[in-house]
Amino acid sequence: MKRILFVTTQYRVGERIYPIIPNLAKKYKLDLVKLYQMDPSHAWPGDDDLRKYFDREYLQYFNNVFNTIDVDYSKYDLILTDDNRPYNGLPEVYGRRRCLLLACSHGVTEHGYEVSGKNTTFDGCFVFGNKEVTADYQIPAGIPANDELRKYKDIEKKHILVIVNYLGNSGNVSTGNGTFFKLFDKEVFDGINLLTLQLQSGYPVVIKMKSRPNTNIQEDMDYLHSILPVELDYSVLYDVENDNKLIGESVEVFSAPSTLALKSIQLQIPTILIPDTGQCGTVFDDYDTNENYIKDTIQGGLTFNSTEYFINYVEQCLNG
Repeated sequence: MKRILFVTTQYRVGERIYPIIPNLAKKYKLDLVKLYQMDPSHAWPGDDDLRKYFDREYLQYFNNVFNTIDVDYSKYDLILTDDNRPYNGLPEVYGRRRCLLLACSHGVTEHGYEVSGKNTTFDGCFVFGNKEVTADYQIPAGIPANDELRKYKDIEKKHILVIVNYLGNSGNVSTGNGTFFKLFDKEVFDGINLLTLQLQSGYPVVIKMKSRPNTNIQEDMDYLHSILPVELDYSVLYDVENDNKLIGESVEVFSAPSTLALKSIQLQIPTILIPDTGQCGTVFDDYDTNENYIKDTIQGGLTFNSTEYFINYVEQCLNG
Protein backbone atom coordinates (compact mmCIF):
# COMPACT_ATOMS: atom_id res chain seq x y z
CA MET A 1 0.00 0.00 0.00
CA LYS A 2 1.16 3.52 -0.76
CA ARG A 3 1.81 5.84 2.17
CA ILE A 4 0.38 9.29 2.87
CA LEU A 5 1.65 11.72 5.49
CA PHE A 6 -1.19 13.84 6.86
CA VAL A 7 -0.09 17.12 8.50
CA THR A 8 -2.54 19.00 10.71
CA THR A 9 -1.90 22.39 12.32
CA GLN A 10 -5.17 24.05 13.39
CA TYR A 11 -8.47 22.37 14.15
CA ARG A 12 -10.83 25.03 12.78
CA VAL A 13 -8.95 24.91 9.47
CA GLY A 14 -8.31 21.18 9.32
CA GLU A 15 -11.79 20.10 10.36
CA ARG A 16 -13.01 20.84 6.83
CA ILE A 17 -11.01 17.89 5.48
CA TYR A 18 -10.84 15.49 8.43
CA PRO A 19 -13.76 13.39 7.10
CA ILE A 20 -11.55 12.22 4.22
CA ILE A 21 -9.31 10.34 6.66
CA PRO A 22 -11.39 7.13 6.96
CA ASN A 23 -11.76 7.04 3.17
CA LEU A 24 -8.02 7.38 2.62
CA ALA A 25 -7.29 4.68 5.21
CA LYS A 26 -9.24 2.13 3.15
CA LYS A 27 -6.63 2.27 0.37
CA TYR A 28 -3.46 3.77 1.83
CA LYS A 29 -1.25 3.63 4.91
CA LEU A 30 -1.49 6.87 6.85
CA ASP A 31 0.89 8.61 9.24
CA LEU A 32 0.12 11.83 11.07
CA VAL A 33 2.13 14.92 12.05
CA LYS A 34 0.54 17.27 14.62
CA LEU A 35 1.90 20.84 14.64
CA TYR A 36 0.96 24.21 16.15
CA GLN A 37 -2.51 24.12 17.79
CA MET A 38 -2.85 20.39 17.14
CA ASP A 39 0.36 19.61 19.04
CA PRO A 40 -0.66 18.30 22.50
CA SER A 41 1.79 20.72 24.16
CA HIS A 42 -0.06 23.76 22.77
CA ALA A 43 -2.44 25.44 25.25
CA TRP A 44 -5.96 25.14 23.84
CA PRO A 45 -7.46 28.67 23.62
CA GLY A 46 -11.18 27.89 23.73
CA ASP A 47 -13.73 26.26 26.03
CA ASP A 48 -13.58 22.66 24.74
CA ASP A 49 -10.36 21.06 23.49
CA LEU A 50 -11.41 19.71 20.11
CA ARG A 51 -8.14 17.80 19.74
CA LYS A 52 -9.74 15.23 22.03
CA TYR A 53 -12.57 14.85 19.52
CA PHE A 54 -10.06 14.50 16.69
CA ASP A 55 -8.14 11.82 18.56
CA ARG A 56 -11.31 9.92 19.41
CA GLU A 57 -12.58 9.98 15.83
CA TYR A 58 -9.44 9.69 13.73
CA LEU A 59 -6.31 8.43 15.51
CA GLN A 60 -7.39 4.84 14.84
CA TYR A 61 -6.69 5.37 11.12
CA PHE A 62 -3.01 6.31 11.53
CA ASN A 63 -0.11 3.90 11.89
CA ASN A 64 2.28 6.46 13.39
CA VAL A 65 1.70 9.84 15.04
CA PHE A 66 4.43 12.51 15.35
CA ASN A 67 4.50 15.89 17.11
CA THR A 68 7.54 17.07 15.15
CA ILE A 69 8.56 17.75 11.56
CA ASP A 70 11.55 15.47 12.07
CA VAL A 71 10.22 12.39 10.31
CA ASP A 72 11.54 10.21 7.50
CA TYR A 73 9.96 11.86 4.45
CA SER A 74 11.45 9.30 2.09
CA LYS A 75 8.76 6.80 3.16
CA TYR A 76 5.83 8.72 1.70
CA ASP A 77 4.20 8.83 -1.71
CA LEU A 78 2.09 11.92 -0.94
CA ILE A 79 1.84 14.59 1.77
CA LEU A 80 -1.43 16.36 2.63
CA THR A 81 -1.40 19.49 4.81
CA ASP A 82 -4.52 21.09 6.29
CA ASP A 83 -3.43 24.69 5.58
CA ASN A 84 -1.69 26.59 2.80
CA ARG A 85 -0.19 29.47 4.79
CA PRO A 86 3.61 29.77 5.18
CA TYR A 87 3.42 29.29 8.96
CA ASN A 88 3.41 26.69 11.71
CA GLY A 89 6.11 24.46 10.24
CA LEU A 90 4.51 23.97 6.83
CA PRO A 91 7.35 25.58 4.79
CA GLU A 92 9.81 23.36 6.69
CA VAL A 93 7.76 20.27 5.83
CA TYR A 94 7.72 21.38 2.21
CA GLY A 95 11.48 21.84 2.21
CA ARG A 96 12.04 18.28 3.44
CA ARG A 97 9.46 16.53 1.28
CA ARG A 98 10.47 13.77 -1.14
CA CYS A 99 7.13 13.56 -2.92
CA LEU A 100 4.20 15.69 -4.06
CA LEU A 101 2.76 17.92 -1.33
CA LEU A 102 -0.86 19.07 -1.56
CA ALA A 103 -2.13 21.80 0.75
CA CYS A 104 -5.69 22.84 1.60
CA SER A 105 -7.31 26.24 1.65
CA HIS A 106 -6.95 28.28 4.83
CA GLY A 107 -10.44 29.59 4.19
CA VAL A 108 -12.00 32.82 3.02
CA THR A 109 -9.12 35.27 2.68
CA GLU A 110 -7.81 38.07 0.50
CA HIS A 111 -4.14 37.22 1.05
CA GLY A 112 -3.72 34.92 -1.94
CA TYR A 113 -2.10 32.02 -0.06
CA GLU A 114 -3.31 29.65 -2.79
CA VAL A 115 -0.91 31.47 -5.15
CA SER A 116 1.95 32.73 -2.98
CA GLY A 117 2.51 29.33 -1.36
CA LYS A 118 3.40 27.61 -4.63
CA ASN A 119 6.92 26.13 -4.43
CA THR A 120 7.34 27.34 -0.84
CA THR A 121 4.50 25.64 1.06
CA PHE A 122 2.94 23.31 -1.51
CA ASP A 123 3.11 21.86 -5.02
CA GLY A 124 -0.66 21.90 -5.44
CA CYS A 125 -3.46 23.47 -3.43
CA PHE A 126 -7.09 22.48 -2.94
CA VAL A 127 -9.57 25.35 -3.20
CA PHE A 128 -13.32 25.37 -2.61
CA GLY A 129 -14.66 25.87 -6.13
CA ASN A 130 -14.01 26.54 -9.77
CA LYS A 131 -14.28 30.31 -9.51
CA GLU A 132 -11.19 30.41 -7.28
CA VAL A 133 -9.02 28.58 -9.82
CA THR A 134 -6.42 30.79 -11.50
CA ALA A 135 -3.70 28.20 -12.21
CA ASP A 136 -3.40 24.50 -12.99
CA TYR A 137 -1.97 23.71 -9.55
CA GLN A 138 -5.22 24.79 -7.85
CA ILE A 139 -7.75 21.98 -7.41
CA PRO A 140 -11.47 22.64 -6.80
CA ALA A 141 -12.60 19.99 -4.31
CA GLY A 142 -15.23 21.70 -2.18
CA ILE A 143 -15.43 21.26 1.59
CA PRO A 144 -15.60 17.56 2.51
CA ALA A 145 -16.89 18.22 6.05
CA ASN A 146 -19.92 20.00 4.57
CA ASP A 147 -21.15 16.78 2.94
CA GLU A 148 -22.64 15.85 6.32
CA LEU A 149 -24.94 18.87 6.07
CA ARG A 150 -27.35 16.71 4.08
CA LYS A 151 -28.30 15.01 7.37
CA TYR A 152 -29.58 18.32 8.71
CA LYS A 153 -31.59 19.65 5.77
CA ASP A 154 -34.91 19.08 7.53
CA ILE A 155 -33.86 19.25 11.17
CA GLU A 156 -35.96 21.23 13.64
CA LYS A 157 -34.94 24.88 13.94
CA LYS A 158 -33.86 25.93 17.42
CA HIS A 159 -32.06 29.28 17.34
CA ILE A 160 -30.92 32.43 15.58
CA LEU A 161 -27.16 32.17 14.98
CA VAL A 162 -24.60 34.98 15.01
CA ILE A 163 -21.09 34.05 13.80
CA VAL A 164 -18.52 36.53 15.14
CA ASN A 165 -15.07 37.24 13.76
CA TYR A 166 -13.79 39.83 16.28
CA LEU A 167 -15.73 41.35 19.17
CA GLY A 168 -15.66 45.07 19.92
CA ASN A 169 -13.30 44.53 22.85
CA SER A 170 -10.53 43.29 20.52
CA GLY A 171 -8.97 46.67 19.75
CA ASN A 172 -7.84 47.48 16.22
CA VAL A 173 -7.43 44.21 14.31
CA SER A 174 -5.53 44.50 11.03
CA THR A 175 -6.82 42.77 7.92
CA GLY A 176 -3.22 42.56 6.70
CA ASN A 177 -4.18 44.73 3.74
CA GLY A 178 -3.72 48.15 5.31
CA THR A 179 -7.19 48.34 6.87
CA PHE A 180 -8.88 47.14 10.06
CA PHE A 181 -11.78 44.75 10.52
CA LYS A 182 -15.10 46.21 11.57
CA LEU A 183 -15.72 44.72 15.00
CA PHE A 184 -18.86 43.11 16.36
CA ASP A 185 -19.53 46.00 18.72
CA LYS A 186 -22.72 47.55 20.07
CA GLU A 187 -23.38 49.28 16.75
CA VAL A 188 -23.23 46.01 14.82
CA PHE A 189 -25.37 44.09 17.29
CA ASP A 190 -27.90 46.91 17.47
CA GLY A 191 -28.04 46.87 13.68
CA ILE A 192 -28.97 43.18 13.69
CA ASN A 193 -31.69 44.00 16.23
CA LEU A 194 -31.63 40.58 17.84
CA LEU A 195 -34.18 41.37 20.53
CA THR A 196 -36.85 42.29 18.00
CA LEU A 197 -36.06 39.19 15.95
CA GLN A 198 -36.29 37.06 19.05
CA LEU A 199 -39.61 38.54 20.11
CA GLN A 200 -41.01 38.00 16.62
CA SER A 201 -39.74 34.45 16.15
CA GLY A 202 -39.56 33.08 19.68
CA TYR A 203 -36.07 31.64 19.08
CA PRO A 204 -33.11 32.13 21.44
CA VAL A 205 -29.83 33.51 20.08
CA VAL A 206 -26.57 31.58 19.84
CA ILE A 207 -23.36 33.60 19.42
CA LYS A 208 -20.55 31.54 17.86
CA MET A 209 -17.03 32.74 18.65
CA LYS A 210 -13.63 31.62 17.33
CA SER A 211 -10.96 30.04 19.52
CA ARG A 212 -7.81 32.11 19.10
CA PRO A 213 -4.49 32.13 20.99
CA ASN A 214 -5.45 35.39 22.74
CA THR A 215 -9.01 34.32 23.58
CA ASN A 216 -10.21 35.49 27.01
CA ILE A 217 -13.63 33.97 27.52
CA GLN A 218 -14.50 35.92 30.65
CA GLU A 219 -13.63 39.26 29.04
CA ASP A 220 -15.74 38.35 26.02
CA MET A 221 -18.70 37.39 28.19
CA ASP A 222 -18.41 40.63 30.19
CA TYR A 223 -18.28 42.65 26.99
CA LEU A 224 -21.33 40.96 25.48
CA HIS A 225 -23.22 41.44 28.73
CA SER A 226 -22.42 45.17 28.60
CA ILE A 227 -23.72 45.74 25.06
CA LEU A 228 -26.60 43.29 24.56
CA PRO A 229 -30.15 43.97 25.80
CA VAL A 230 -30.80 42.63 29.28
CA GLU A 231 -33.94 40.91 28.00
CA LEU A 232 -32.15 39.01 25.24
CA ASP A 233 -32.09 35.22 25.65
CA TYR A 234 -28.67 34.22 24.35
CA SER A 235 -25.81 31.77 24.83
CA VAL A 236 -22.17 31.87 23.68
CA LEU A 237 -20.23 29.00 22.09
CA TYR A 238 -16.56 28.73 21.14
CA ASP A 239 -15.72 25.11 20.33
CA VAL A 240 -18.39 22.90 18.78
CA GLU A 241 -17.91 19.23 17.90
CA ASN A 242 -20.73 19.21 15.34
CA ASP A 243 -20.98 22.60 13.67
CA ASN A 244 -23.06 21.10 10.86
CA LYS A 245 -25.82 20.41 13.39
CA LEU A 246 -25.38 23.86 14.92
CA ILE A 247 -25.88 25.42 11.49
CA GLY A 248 -28.74 23.11 10.54
CA GLU A 249 -30.69 24.08 13.66
CA SER A 250 -30.44 27.79 12.77
CA VAL A 251 -33.56 29.56 11.55
CA GLU A 252 -31.39 32.39 10.22
CA VAL A 253 -27.71 33.31 10.34
CA PHE A 254 -25.92 36.63 10.73
CA SER A 255 -22.22 36.26 10.08
CA ALA A 256 -18.93 37.85 9.29
CA PRO A 257 -17.77 36.73 5.84
CA SER A 258 -16.50 33.35 7.01
CA THR A 259 -16.05 29.82 5.72
CA LEU A 260 -18.49 28.69 8.41
CA ALA A 261 -21.22 30.77 6.76
CA LEU A 262 -20.93 28.64 3.63
CA LYS A 263 -22.66 25.86 5.55
CA SER A 264 -25.86 27.82 6.08
CA ILE A 265 -25.75 29.00 2.47
CA GLN A 266 -25.48 25.38 1.28
CA LEU A 267 -28.52 24.52 3.40
CA GLN A 268 -30.33 27.56 1.95
CA ILE A 269 -30.84 29.04 5.40
CA PRO A 270 -31.27 32.83 5.21
CA THR A 271 -27.73 34.15 5.73
CA ILE A 272 -26.79 37.81 6.13
CA LEU A 273 -23.11 38.73 5.87
CA ILE A 274 -22.06 41.77 7.95
CA PRO A 275 -19.91 44.02 5.72
CA ASP A 276 -16.26 44.62 6.60
CA THR A 277 -16.28 42.26 9.60
CA GLY A 278 -14.32 39.62 7.66
CA GLN A 279 -12.57 39.09 4.34
CA CYS A 280 -14.71 38.33 1.30
CA GLY A 281 -12.09 37.33 -1.24
CA THR A 282 -13.21 35.52 -4.37
CA VAL A 283 -15.45 33.26 -2.29
CA PHE A 284 -18.01 35.90 -1.29
CA ASP A 285 -17.52 38.65 -3.87
CA ASP A 286 -20.59 37.57 -5.87
CA TYR A 287 -22.73 36.20 -3.03
CA ASP A 288 -25.57 38.69 -3.61
CA THR A 289 -25.53 38.55 -7.41
CA ASN A 290 -24.68 35.01 -8.59
CA GLU A 291 -27.73 32.81 -9.15
CA ASN A 292 -25.40 29.78 -9.33
CA TYR A 293 -23.48 30.76 -6.24
CA ILE A 294 -23.24 27.35 -4.55
CA LYS A 295 -22.41 25.52 -7.79
CA ASP A 296 -19.62 27.97 -8.66
CA THR A 297 -18.25 28.38 -5.14
CA ILE A 298 -18.26 24.86 -3.63
CA GLN A 299 -17.35 21.87 -5.77
CA GLY A 300 -19.93 19.24 -4.88
CA GLY A 301 -21.86 21.78 -2.83
CA LEU A 302 -25.22 21.17 -4.45
CA THR A 303 -25.00 17.39 -4.17
CA PHE A 304 -23.02 17.22 -0.89
CA ASN A 305 -20.28 15.06 -2.39
CA SER A 306 -17.14 17.19 -2.05
CA THR A 307 -15.38 14.21 -0.45
CA GLU A 308 -15.69 12.30 -3.71
CA TYR A 309 -13.97 15.07 -5.67
CA PHE A 310 -11.21 15.32 -3.08
CA ILE A 311 -10.52 11.58 -2.89
CA ASN A 312 -10.62 11.18 -6.67
CA TYR A 313 -7.90 13.78 -7.11
CA VAL A 314 -5.73 12.18 -4.44
CA GLU A 315 -6.09 8.85 -6.22
CA GLN A 316 -5.11 10.42 -9.54
CA CYS A 317 -1.95 11.82 -7.96
CA LEU A 318 -0.99 8.50 -6.40
CA ASN A 319 -1.96 6.18 -9.21
CA GLY A 320 -1.31 8.30 -12.28
